[in-house]
Amino acid sequence: MDELEFRRRTIAQPNELDKELQEFANSSADRQQFLNESKAFDKQLDDALDITVPDNLAERIILNTSLKEKARTDELEQKDNVVSARSWFKFDRMHLALAASFVIAVSAFMFSEEQSINQTAGEHALAHVYHEIYALNKTQQISIQTVNEKLALLGGHISDLPGKVTYVNFCDFQGEKGIHLVFESDFGPMTVFIVPSDNQIFEIGSDDFNDSRYAGHINRGKQADTVLIASLGSPVDMYNERISGAIRWL
Repeated sequence: MDELEFRRRTIAQPNELDKELQEFANSSADRQQFLNESKAFDKQLDDALDITVPDNLAERIILNTSLKEKARTDELEQKDNVVSARSWFKFDRMHLALAASFVIAVSAFMFSEEQSINQTAGEHALAHVYHEIYALNKTQQISIQTVNEKLALLGGHISDLPGKVTYVNFCDFQGEKGIHLVFESDFGPMTVFIVPSDNQIFEIGSDDFNDSRYAGHINRGKQADTVLIASLGSPVDMYNERISGAIRWL
C-alpha cells in the first residue's frame, strides 16, 4: 500500500478502516494525524447534515389547523347561528390543503440534499456559488500554505494560483468532500471547486455551463475534478487549465 491509496481510502471512509489500512496508519504519526483529521471532518459534515424532523409533524400541523378552525367557527356561530354544511366543508378542506402543502414544503427542504443528486454538476456548482455568495466579497489574502494544508487532506498539493486567494474552505459537493476556494483575477473573483473523482459526480451534464450571470467549465482528472466559475465573458477554460496543471497529487 502506498501513501496515495492510504489517503484516498481514508478520505472516502475514515470510520470504516480495514485491518490493513489501520495497521498502515498506526505505523506513522503523520498518517495517524491524517486519519484523525479525516474523522473529525467527516463528523463535522455529518453534524451539519443531521437535521431532525419532529415526530408526527404532519399530524401536529393538521391538528393545530383544526383547533384554530374550530375556535374561529365557535366565534362565527356566536354572531350567526346558521352555518351551512357546504360552507364548513369548503372552508375546512381549504385549510387542510394548506397544511398538506406546508408538510410537502418541509419535506422538500429536509430532502433537498438527496434531490440535488439529480442536478447536473454545473447546476449544482452554480447553486453552490449562490448559496455561499458572500465568499466572493472576501478581500483578505490567504496564503498558499493554508490552501495546501486543506488540499493535503485530499492528497494534493498546488504550486501556485493565478491570483490572490481570498477564500478557502472544505465543502460538501453532492455528498463528496471537496475544496471551495476563491481567487482574484483580471476578470473579477473566480470560484474553484476541487473534488475527488472517485464517485464520478461530474459525469452528469456538460463540461461547459452557464446562467445569466456566470459561466463555468469542468476539467475532469484522474485523481480529482476541478470546476471553475466566473463572470460571463471570462476565459474560464484557460484559467481552469492553469489551475489543474498546477495541482500535484501524492
